[in-house]
Amino acid sequence: MIHAYNQLYLAKSSQAIGNMLHDAVYEFKIDGADFLNRFIQSDVAEQFENGNPKYIAGKSGLELFIEVMEKTTGQKQDAELVRSFDRSDAYWVGWMITHYQWYSGRTFKSILDTVPFNDLLGLYGTLHEADISKSYEVLDAHFKRNESKLKRIRKKCSMTQAELADESGVSLNTIRAYERKSKDLNKAQFDIILKLAKALKCEVSDLTE
Repeated sequence: MIHAYNQLYLAKSSQAIGNMLHDAVYEFKIDGADFLNRFIQSDVAEQFENGNPKYIAGKSGLELFIEVMEKTTGQKQDAELVRSFDRSDAYWVGWMITHYQWYSGRTFKSILDTVPFNDLLGLYGTLHEADISKSYEVLDAHFKRNESKLKRIRKKCSMTQAELADESGVSLNTIRAYERKSKDLNKAQFDIILKLAKALKCEVSDLTE
């Protein structure tokens, strides 16, 4: 796995996002799920995903909070915060998903689409004192359960989405939509499923959920 930035910056970036989420939830009383949606809608999440040095090593949690709010509300934020050293459940969620984003290369959006904020809070009791590798295992398991059969079989065949599109004649965008389940393969025209099955050398029933 090629990571977006050196592990040396991971402690600082995860602490900053942890503090950002703690501030949003406990200091400014914003719903955690709503704030994380704002984090994704702004380009702040993307800056971490791309390993922008200005973000991974240069911004505090409060600065990140202000930037997210200003970019998603269009309003100037005048926020001041007394330094808090509490390690809340919200802090842990921000800290942990930053570690997992770095480790997995997945986007923050895909992580939160698979395991929403409130579900992540539910993991706090059992995971916050465990080694971070345990959190990786738990989130990996969530992704595996949510993975479409099409994606699972394609990966087993060592084919890329583009290769499957070329081999099957089904468009790349259509394959992507079926794999992320924004379109239901069960409701596809039979000839599309048949083309995919032939390209993957499997039965039609192997692809339907």
